[in-house]
Amino acid sequence: MTEPGIAEGLRLRDDAEEKLSEAFQIFVREAESGDPEAVYQLARMFDAGYGCTQNWKAAMERYSRAAEAGHRDAIFSVGIMYYYGRSVEKDYARAMEYFAKAADLGLAKAAYNVGVMYDYGTGCDIDYAKAMEWYLKGAELGSARAMYNIGVMYSKGHGVEVSHEEQFKWYRKSADLGLVNAIHGVGICYHNGFGVPKDDFEAMRWFVRSAAMGNMRSQKMVDSLKKSVNVFTIS
Repeated sequence: MTEPGIAEGLRLRDDAEEKLSEAFQIFVREAESGDPEAVYQLARMFDAGYGCTQNWKAAMERYSRAAEAGHRDAIFSVGIMYYYGRSVEKDYARAMEYFAKAADLGLAKAAYNVGVMYDYGTGCDIDYAKAMEWYLKGAELGSARAMYNIGVMYSKGHGVEVSHEEQFKWYRKSADLGLVNAIHGVGICYHNGFGVPKDDFEAMRWFVRSAAMGNMRSQKMVDSLKKSVNVFTIS
C-alpha cells in the first residue's frame, strides 16, 4: 500500500506541470525515511528532471538504493541506466542482469527486454532459443510486445519451426491488447492467408483499425485494397 505522503507526491506529479516542484519536495522528504518506493519515485524525478534539474547520477544512486531493497521497478531502471550509459559506462551485460532480476520478480517489460537482447545480439551472441524463452516469459506476464515478437519468431523460423498458425495466434493475442504492430500483423495474416483463410475484407478491417492508430504500413494496405474491398461496409 502506498504511503499517504508518496500518494500525494504522485498526485501532484501527475496533476500539472506547475506542481512538479512541490511533488519533488514531497519525495525528498519521504525518501529520508529510506522507504524504497519513495526513493524510487525521487529517482524518477531526477531521471526526468521533474521539479528539479535533470541529474542522472542522482537518479542512479537512488535507483540503486531502492533496487538493493528489492524494489522491482528500481531494479529495472538500473538496467535501463546501464543500457543507455546514463551516469555510468554503457554495459549491456549488466543491463541484462538487472532486466533478468526484474523479470524474475514478475515485470513483463523486463522479460521482453531480455528477449530482445538475445534476439538481436545486444551485448551477447544472438540466441533465438533464449530469446523465445524470455519472450514466452514476458507473454505469460502479459507483455503485448513479447506476444507480438513470438509471432515474428514463428513467421521467420527463429528458434522454432515456421508456423503461420502460431504466428497468427500470437499476433492476435497481442492485437487484443491493443499493440498497433500486432493489429497490422493480423491484417497481413488475413491478406496472405497465414494461419487463417485468406480474407481481404477481414484484412481491411484490421488495416483500417491500425491505420487509425497511425500505422503508415496499414494505411498503404488500405489504399491498395480499396479497389477490391467495399470500405463503406466496414465498421
